[in-house]
Amino acid sequence: MPGKLIRKRREQLSLSQQEMAERLNMSQSTYSRIEQKDEDITIRQLKTIAEVLEIQLADLLPDELIIYNHDQKPVTQH
Repeated sequence: MPGKLIRKRREQLSLSQQEMAERLNMSQSTYSRIEQKDEDITIRQLKTIAEVLEIQLADLLPDELIIYNHDQKPVTQH
């Protein structure tokens, strides 16, 4: 996940983890786990994070994206 990119952009905007968490309507500890890659997040949550950080969702997505279908079988997107 894009934890490093999220953290870098948050710091560029001079936002604390607590401020980000409040804007995202989550606890600071949950937000911290997102930056540390310990928390799975949905595309919807990632989109909201991108909006708060004033960047495009695509900026937070890896070049190769693995999406799981409902059967938990990975489908690779390029």
